[in-house]
Amino acid sequence: MVDSILFITNAFPDAASSHRGIFIKRLASLLHEEGYQVSVVAPKIYKESPLFEVQGGVKIYRFPFFAGNKLLIEYEKIPYFKMIVYYLSGTILAIYAFFRNRCRLIHAHWAIPTGLIGALLKSLLSKPLIVTIHGSDFRLGTTGSGLIRRLFLYVCRRADHIHCVSKVHAKALRGLGIAEEKVSTFPMGVDRTFLDVGKGRDQIFREASVTVFSNRNLQPIYNVSLLIQAIPLIMRAMPGVKFWVAGDGPERERLEKEADRLGAMGHVQFLGRVRPNDMADLLGKVDIYVSTSLYDGTSVSLLEAMASGCFPVVSDIPSNREWIRDGENGFLFPPDNAELLAQRIIDVIRNRSLIEKSRKENLRLIEERALWSVCMGRVKEIYEDQLYSVSHGTK
Repeated sequence: MVDSILFITNAFPDAASSHRGIFIKRLASLLHEEGYQVSVVAPKIYKESPLFEVQGGVKIYRFPFFAGNKLLIEYEKIPYFKMIVYYLSGTILAIYAFFRNRCRLIHAHWAIPTGLIGALLKSLLSKPLIVTIHGSDFRLGTTGSGLIRRLFLYVCRRADHIHCVSKVHAKALRGLGIAEEKVSTFPMGVDRTFLDVGKGRDQIFREASVTVFSNRNLQPIYNVSLLIQAIPLIMRAMPGVKFWVAGDGPERERLEKEADRLGAMGHVQFLGRVRPNDMADLLGKVDIYVSTSLYDGTSVSLLEAMASGCFPVVSDIPSNREWIRDGENGFLFPPDNAELLAQRIIDVIRNRSLIEKSRKENLRLIEERALWSVCMGRVKEIYEDQLYSVSHGTK
């Protein structure tokens, strides 16, 4: 019997070029290759997005909720009316997809908002529920309003198993009274393509042609303005350095104006959205990877950069410290200090021995802890444990 899994996720790619929830799509595709039947329920954000489609054997169902081409993360305040429609529409479609595909297990990605739909289905259908906490949901669920915090805790308590992408989240869940034995910690995976790029690098970069790269979304939480502020400081010491800023979002126009005001536009290129399939090749042309994020779960972008052999210079936040040891396999900097970010980038360029040492260490870390082949084994183990418990009446 083929095991049928229902994904309920707040993000899933709308087109081949879409980046939204690309790692959810990759997980679904890999599970399909392993013989699982995967159905995905996700919100319909864009007018042109189909209500139903099949991508590589994975069925995708999208529920409408008057999104108006706007992501939930782009709202300054919670759109309560839209969220009521979101939950009603999402729950109805999830129930339909569950029965239509004879699913045996529910896997909700993001405890808030879609984890609540998963918890409702678990209550209605008495099927095992796995919840993956990615980062933004944890921040919202622990710092949001009292109602949001209660909903987050409700979802965590209803889940049969919780997958955290960061040890920071797992530790905090224990402090909230969630049993340690029902929590696993491992990242979303990295394709071996990135590791092949890292292993294929044949030389340490030259100071005259160094490229610094950021590919975080251009939204306030990712703090890309800090990198723009650091560029003039770096150019005074090293005028040959190039800066590439990939990604898109509501901050783009403001960032371009800021770069122009600081006299940095001649040194920085705004690349826009990069197709997921093109990211490995692009990282192969990059020397230093920068993330200025104010908050993250385990950043897949960071892991991909490490796998590709880029030197990471990232904000000193708890989730980054799980992967980067300052001065050993990368640099950390306070996310409010453009001067120190600039100095860190200058230090990287001048320290050839650290560059090569960090590259070898980062390739090892990714191969041992973050490749999809490693993470898939953990996911399948969780699924099999839950399905075994159901079939043997231990739940």
